[in-house]
Amino acid sequence: MDVVKRVVEAAGEGAPRVGLVLEADIRPGYEGRLGATVERVEQRRKGGA
Repeated sequence: MDVVKRVVEAAGEGAPRVGLVLEADIRPGYEGRLGATVERVEQRRKGGA
């Protein structure tokens, strides 16, 4: 969770507060799902199917 702490600290520089919602669904045997989601979003942004 170090990365979450660093992101909140960076986002909070010069701000009176930072809001954060973090949800995780971690299951054994499922790998690469986040990367696949990012790829789908990028394809939609580029106008792909």
